[in-house]
Amino acid sequence: MQWMTFAGLLPFLISSVLALILALSYKALKKRRDRLSPLASKQLGHVPGQQLMTKVADHEFDMMSGVMLMYMALPLMFMTWAGARIDWSSVRWGFHEWLFLVGGVALFGYGLREYIRNLHARDRVRDGLVAERVTGMQLNRLIAHGCTVIHDLPCEGFNIDHVVIAPKGVFAVETKSFRKPKVRKEGEPAKVLFDGASLAFSDFSTRKPLEQSRQQAQWLARYLRESLGEAIRVDPAVSVPGWFVEKNEAARTADVFVFTPMGRGYEWFAYGEPVLPAAKRALIAQALATRFPALP
Repeated sequence: MQWMTFAGLLPFLISSVLALILALSYKALKKRRDRLSPLASKQLGHVPGQQLMTKVADHEFDMMSGVMLMYMALPLMFMTWAGARIDWSSVRWGFHEWLFLVGGVALFGYGLREYIRNLHARDRVRDGLVAERVTGMQLNRLIAHGCTVIHDLPCEGFNIDHVVIAPKGVFAVETKSFRKPKVRKEGEPAKVLFDGASLAFSDFSTRKPLEQSRQQAQWLARYLRESLGEAIRVDPAVSVPGWFVEKNEAARTADVFVFTPMGRGYEWFAYGEPVLPAAKRALIAQALATRFPALP
């Protein structure tokens, strides 16, 4: 039969179609079950070079597509050639055939597992990216108030999302993205209660962002002391864009400042009695600038 000429390609075609169906089905199911981003439907401005970054990503995708085509070119042609020369009437299903089938199914299952794992990881990273961009763009407005804002500061095995060097002090800002439950009263804002010790959402609470921000502030204070030869106080702060932050009395005297950068929440850093003169702020900014790597 004429179609038997392409029988060698059937495993590839079956695997490709099945992979596409499973990937799209799981992605659709995940979207229905996932919590909602508090920044969904918000308009977000572009960062400098945004369009160029998109073009770079597109070119990288096209490069990988070209590499995959090179990988698959000879194997696909070989499968077509081999499939046309096999006498299918003489093929008998035995142990070795089952062995190869089980191996193929195992590899397919591993690939599906990696797809699911990286899909969840990708979405978490994307949420974090949007949250950092929102926070960073709002904090950049502090420049008009005499502040210096540094983003994504490289440290020792980690990074500090934002550093605000203001007349009132130095702040290490950690940005966190938390999704809101799907079931909420219509029109009700996404709220989080900060009691000075934890962040309490409607269905869970956490201390990790506060602890992480404290550790980053301690590292930054130590680094500035070693770089400048004098103690510089660094206060921790946590940004939760898209959430309305409620605070009790304990939160108002807490060592960590929790805020939403939306609206005018970022302006808190510009208020208060100045303690750092402009010359000292410039030295701090120069010390932090040395943490960034040189371009290759």
